[in-house]
Amino acid sequence: MKYENMIKEHSDLFENTNSPIKIITDSNRIRDWQENRYAELSAEGKPLEWADIGVVLNDPYIVVIRDLVEFPGGNVGGYFRVINRADLNGGQGVVILCEKEGKYLLLHQYRHPVRSWSYEVPRGFGQPGVVAEEQAKTEVLEEVDGEIDELIDLGVYYNNSGLEANKVKLFYAKLKSIGQPAEEEGIESYLWVSLVELEVMIARAEITDGFTIAAYTRAKLLGLLV
Repeated sequence: MKYENMIKEHSDLFENTNSPIKIITDSNRIRDWQENRYAELSAEGKPLEWADIGVVLNDPYIVVIRDLVEFPGGNVGGYFRVINRADLNGGQGVVILCEKEGKYLLLHQYRHPVRSWSYEVPRGFGQPGVVAEEQAKTEVLEEVDGEIDELIDLGVYYNNSGLEANKVKLFYAKLKSIGQPAEEEGIESYLWVSLVELEVMIARAEITDGFTIAAYTRAKLLGLLV
């Protein structure tokens, strides 16, 4: 995916109205800045790719771009953004806090980025063209062979607004049924906990996944957890 195409096809991602941090899309300004920055990096013996502007990673799941931006004080520099590919094509990442008979579902899942095991609720990147509600049902089915009886929208959540432009949808779900965990996705087992146990695990940092904590917080404040 070319940067120029992204600007044309996803103009909302480059909107500067009422923004104190302005994205520079003028090719001449970008070229001039890059030439100066390349010279600086070369003189300092640093990697020249630090001056690359545009799409720097085009992955099946995410797109990483480095924009050239002008900050309120007038300084100009590169600024990273990570975008979920599904977000670019009508899809959306989802997080689902699942309940059944007064207990809440936690997956014991291995996470590659942090190289450790994590207790967390079901979630997923999303798929292009699949609305969030359908994606939530798919994630529960794929991860624990479960079926949702009732699904409640908890709103949008940004996990790391300083880096990620991913608009994730949080849900609270009442499960009708559940099967076995998907070991092929790194899910070793799952655990049913009471509300008190869930809160204790969060308080003791036994749950460190931000998505799980966000879904719990949103559901709690909306009066769904009793």
